[in-house]
Amino acid sequence: MIGFDSTILERCKRGEHKSQMQLYTTFYKRVYNACYRVLYDSFEAEDAMQESFLKVFSSLNDYKDSVPFEAWLVRIAINTSIDKLRKKSLDVINLNENIKYDVIDSDDNEDWDAILDKVEQVKAAIQKLPEASRLVINLYLIEGYDHEEISEILNIAPGTVRIQYMRAKQRLIELI
Repeated sequence: MIGFDSTILERCKRGEHKSQMQLYTTFYKRVYNACYRVLYDSFEAEDAMQESFLKVFSSLNDYKDSVPFEAWLVRIAINTSIDKLRKKSLDVINLNENIKYDVIDSDDNEDWDAILDKVEQVKAAIQKLPEASRLVINLYLIEGYDHEEISEILNIAPGTVRIQYMRAKQRLIELI
């Protein structure tokens, strides 16, 4: 990442405030966006972002460089955001609902404006989903976690994650 030097981590571990600020400045937008995609509330996302950085600075000695630093940082941010959702009583999808699996035909020759319009429709539809569905969709499609990773993050069974993902996807199709 531009503007990030791994020696900053060593200086941050020693408690150098200038290096901590440099690390924050380098990653705060990425962390805020990850928090916002989970919480969909700018104040909550900013609070989660700040809390995430506090956790990162206090646990830098636990960081293993076998994992990219940004991935480790974003994972902490997502977990912090999920914890905030749990405190607000995460809305879990009823597993007994009927699921319809329809396939949507897409035209490969659509122009760019039509594609951008569909992207906006999908974004708007995602915001209308219940929190649990929105969370699974964001973690899977946007953050790139697989079902097993999401199950670890949310502390639920991988099968439940798959069902929630399929239901959320079906609901998106209905909304669009």
